[in-house]
Order: sequence, then C-alpha cells, then structure tokens
Amino acid sequence: MNDVKNKNLFIRVSEKEKHLIERNAEKCGLSVSEYLRQRALGYMPRAVLPEVFFSFSDKLDELCVVCEGKITQDTEEKIIALIDSITEELILPQRERQAV
Repeated sequence: MNDVKNKNLFIRVSEKEKHLIERNAEKCGLSVSEYLRQRALGYMPRAVLPEVFFSFSDKLDELCVVCEGKITQDTEEKIIALIDSITEELILPQRERQAV
C-alpha cells in the first residue's frame, strides 16, 4: 500500500500513556506514528527479536538445504511449515481478533 500519508490525527494522552506508547513503539522498532497506525488498523506489531534469533533461523534454512533430497518429501514439508510458522508467530504483525 503506497498511499501518501499526508493527513494528521491528534489525540490527547497522559504523560504516563505517552511514555508507554513510545516504549512499546521502540520495542517494535517502529516510529510512534507507525506503531499507532498499525494498532488502530487492528494489527499487533511484534517486538524486535534479538539478532540470535535470525542467526538461528539462518541455521534452520541451511539445515533444510543440507537435508534436501535426503529426507522424505513429507518431512521436508513439515520442516518448512515449522519455519514458516515460527516466522509468522514471531516476526510478522498479526491482525487482532475483533470482539463481537
């Protein structure tokens, strides 16, 4: 979505709320504007993961390459699905469930 962001919204918050919002945005590696935008649009931004996670993820990818052709197709698909699931759960922002 490449919409030009040239409209403003203003909200009032307490000093405590402001610090909490800023701290949460920082944990997610986002600007306050982007953090609030994602929250308002129903997403829950994820905290930035430590570098060791990405090193671990790279090693899992390497393992998949090494195992290619040496394990059953079913096992390989399960490994790839697990990696995709980890990525989805820990990295990608997710939509929050809307209360009915």
